[in-house]
Amino acid sequence: MVRRLPGSGVVYRATRLESIPLAVEMFEKGNLYDSSLLPPGFTTFVDLGCNVGFFTCWLGHLAHGRALKGLMLDANPEAVEDARWHAQANHMSEVFGIHGIVGEGTTGQVAEFFLYESNICSTSHLPDTVRMQLEGQWEKIQVPCVRIEEYWRTHFSDLRCHILKVDVEGSELNFLRAEQTFLELCDSILIEWHKWTVNLDQLRDFLVPRGFSYVRTLEENDQMGTAFFRRS
Repeated sequence: MVRRLPGSGVVYRATRLESIPLAVEMFEKGNLYDSSLLPPGFTTFVDLGCNVGFFTCWLGHLAHGRALKGLMLDANPEAVEDARWHAQANHMSEVFGIHGIVGEGTTGQVAEFFLYESNICSTSHLPDTVRMQLEGQWEKIQVPCVRIEEYWRTHFSDLRCHILKVDVEGSELNFLRAEQTFLELCDSILIEWHKWTVNLDQLRDFLVPRGFSYVRTLEENDQMGTAFFRRS
C-alpha cells in the first residue's frame, strides 16, 4: 500500500499488514505523538527504533518543505530497508538508515536480538519474549553494536540534534548512559520506557541533572509509557 500525505506530498508505504494500523494511527488519526512538542523550525533528528521509517515521514510532513538531516536505526534489517526506502522516496538525501543496536555493547561487538514475526514487536532481552505472551514465532539474530555519536559526527559534525526519539525495547537507560556526550548535542528527547527495565523516575533522575526538563507523559499503560523531555 502506497499513500501520499495531503498538503506535504510525503510518500509512505506499508509492505506488511501490521504496518497499516500503525500508519492510520500516525498519519490519519494523529494519535501517536503531539506535534506541538516539536521544536519550532526543526531540521535534525535521530530515530532509534525507527521500524519502517514512519516517524521520519511524519517529521517530513510537519517540516513544511524544510530539508531534514537525520539518522534512523533499527535492529531489524528488513525494517531498516523500509526506512531507507522512505528517505529515498521523499528525496531526503541527508537521512541515513543504520542497521544496529544501541546500549548493548561497544563498537565492533555484536549483540543478540529477538525478532518477532510481526515487525512491530521485537526485543534485545530474552525474558521479554515470554513476558509479552505472544503466540507467534521469534527468531534470534546477531546485530552489530553501534554508537550513535560516531555516526552523527561522521555525517553532521557538531550540528545539534533537534529531536531524539528513543524506542529501543528496554535498552533505553543503557543507551542514555552509554551516549552521554551525544546527549549534549540534543535539544529534546521523545522516549518510550518499558517498566520491566526502567521507570519514569529513573529517567528523570538521569536526564534532569544533564540539562533536560520533563515536559509531560504522552501515554502510559501497565507495561510502558512515552514521555517528552526538553533541554532547559
